[in-house]
Amino acid sequence: MKIKTRPYNSDPSRFQIDIRFMNPCKDNDEIRRRMVAPPGLDESQARLWGERQVPAILRELVGAVSGGGPEAAQTPKETSPPRSSLTFADFYEQRFVPEYVELQKLGTQVSYDVIYRRHFHPLLGDVPLAEIDEDRLSQLRAALLKRVARSTANMFLTKLGKILRFARKLRKLEVVPEVEKLKTSKIDTKTVYSDDELDRLLTAARALGPETELMILLALDTCLRVSEICALEWTDVDLNVGTIKVQHNVYRGHKQTPKGTIGTVALTAALRRALVEHKKREPIGPLVLYRRSQYTGGEWAPHNPRSIEYMLKQAQRSAGLLTNGPHLLRHTGLTRLANLGASVYVVQAVARHARITTTQAYLHTQQSELSRKGAALLDTAANQVVGNAVAKLAKPRKK
Repeated sequence: MKIKTRPYNSDPSRFQIDIRFMNPCKDNDEIRRRMVAPPGLDESQARLWGERQVPAILRELVGAVSGGGPEAAQTPKETSPPRSSLTFADFYEQRFVPEYVELQKLGTQVSYDVIYRRHFHPLLGDVPLAEIDEDRLSQLRAALLKRVARSTANMFLTKLGKILRFARKLRKLEVVPEVEKLKTSKIDTKTVYSDDELDRLLTAARALGPETELMILLALDTCLRVSEICALEWTDVDLNVGTIKVQHNVYRGHKQTPKGTIGTVALTAALRRALVEHKKREPIGPLVLYRRSQYTGGEWAPHNPRSIEYMLKQAQRSAGLLTNGPHLLRHTGLTRLANLGASVYVVQAVARHARITTTQAYLHTQQSELSRKGAALLDTAANQVVGNAVAKLAKPRKK
């Protein structure tokens, strides 16, 4: 079999496929078919598309030679709709949900469900899967921009790309169009607490209670996420060695594995003291932190992200600080490490990021310090005192 590709004369952006092979039903007879590949394919993709047409050509040839006997006449035709008629909603609900979404963590399942119901289904649900191309995606981006912020829209587009690639994997889509993201403006780095603000926050937390102080230290010194604080158990804490193994988080009351990677983080002296004192007060159950309020009927119950955020905001108001969520403490802790000169690998180990590119975002705060060092070097060179500075540092030889 020989397959040749060349630009299609009527549309140079597409490729014409010339397929030749020997007729299996007749000796010394060559079969030749010329076909035009779908738009959007490069030359290698067009060739693969042509190879996939060969079985259909052979079935057509065998049917023509056999004449479609009585048995063939009685054989019902396939009732399933052609691939091109499969809508985005059909594929998502019949294939993507059971074969991909339902195999993910609960948080991921809920995220896909909300995005699909509120955005993808209204905007793409009735569109045939094969008709989702760059033009259709351009319309989708414009529609999303009227509904949500740019960063949120880009997150939606990332998930859409996953859906389309899964469709291509199942051969329900010939070509995956490029899912281009919206351009976002560069913004200033996130605000973090200064050392003075942290002192005020911890002082206010101690006044409110040792549990509030412990919660803040867990988020600040070990950079635990709020869902990981809620799921932290005493069996995860080794006070003798001084470590915490982060292996669980909680989502809507369900325990699951944490975001990023499972890892062990070291305790600071302050956090270790707080944990030792907290454990002396007779643990209520397997979890490190519990809550009891009118919302729990006066009974001890596990924390959830909202109750942790409520504790933090109480401390923030008491310290005279702007209220913000618990992730600010994690961000502050990682940024402080970077400012103290920790390498990207040290910050990654504490953050338990799966990808080092995520960690590199925390090193932006070193830029001003590094630029100051660069300016000092330039000043030194301009003043021509490099030689004198080196001479002063040299030790005199012993005679």
